[in-house]
Amino acid sequence: MKRSTSYSNTEMQTAVRWLLRWAMMLCILAVGNMQLWAQGRSIPTSSSVQAEVEERSMSDDELPEGVTHRYPFFNGMSVSFNLFPPIMNVFGKDYGYYEGGLTVDLHHRFFPQVHAGTGYCNAENDDFVRYHSKAMPFFKAGMLYNFKYNDLKPNDFYGAFVRFGYAFSKADVSNMYYTDAIWDKIGPFTIEDMKFNSVWMELGGFIKVEIVKHISLGWDLSFKPFLHKGDVKQGSPYYVPGYGTTTSNIGFAFHVYYDL
Repeated sequence: MKRSTSYSNTEMQTAVRWLLRWAMMLCILAVGNMQLWAQGRSIPTSSSVQAEVEERSMSDDELPEGVTHRYPFFNGMSVSFNLFPPIMNVFGKDYGYYEGGLTVDLHHRFFPQVHAGTGYCNAENDDFVRYHSKAMPFFKAGMLYNFKYNDLKPNDFYGAFVRFGYAFSKADVSNMYYTDAIWDKIGPFTIEDMKFNSVWMELGGFIKVEIVKHISLGWDLSFKPFLHKGDVKQGSPYYVPGYGTTTSNIGFAFHVYYDL
């Protein structure tokens, strides 16, 4: 016996509204911070006189009077890859995802970033119920905040971050049974093509350490509450690409960065 589900436009619209709402809030916060940055000064580098000020400030712990940031507004970019999910696959995990990111360095204090990737699941529980989800894309956007933004050693630092994630996934659940009052045990049956739109937040802390020139390693630990889990009438998603299994709301990542 099989059951099928049709795609729900209402689910998609609800998830998109959640994503747009939180993205708008993030943009408002970013604009507010831009106004605050404008009130202070970073070390200018456009003239020989200012270059001398920069050289002096880079060698002293204290910044020149009126200078609020040691590093320029645009301080470079980096690309990254999350190594933790592939490592877990080596140890036998039957789900996982691949994630890459782009991060922009502003004053070495604020790090807006975007992440994208694809995730899959082919799991089976102790009752031999199988949950299968083909590889589907996910997207994340957020910002890191460096607590040591004026430090003389800029390549080793730590801070906090917030990200928002969105994923669309499809799943089949098979080899299920249920007990009927008259007919006793009935099955197996399958629920096919369940569609989920999920939106979540990631709040946590991170550490980034330079290994060699241009290459760094980073670790982050996060709390991941769902803003919209994307439940359908047949049930909830067991696995969300980019999030992981929904049985845990704690996340860990291990990134390798290449600083451009």
